[in-house]
Amino acid sequence: MTSPPQEKSNNKLAAQATSNVIRAVKAVRAKTTGPLLFLARLIVYSFAICVAAIAAMVLLTIALVKIVNQLLPGDVWAAYLLLGAVFALAGTFLWSKRVS
Repeated sequence: MTSPPQEKSNNKLAAQATSNVIRAVKAVRAKTTGPLLFLARLIVYSFAICVAAIAAMVLLTIALVKIVNQLLPGDVWAAYLLLGAVFALAGTFLWSKRVS
């Protein structure tokens, strides 16, 4: 049987070693897993926002065609002509503002 002071020193040494290992693992995890999780979340949320934005633009265009079709006399070709001209002018404006 060992004496009590030696057992306490062994327990203290084991606790210190465990605390050193835990501190080292936390430091490695903070430098590797943290940035990777941030990057993964950034990619996933960006993709979700892009998909939602594309869907919103398509639905907005459909709604505009229906609204303009109700306001303009004639068939749906008048709405297509008006919205096509608006989109063409917007595209021309944006094309002129591009940076080479």
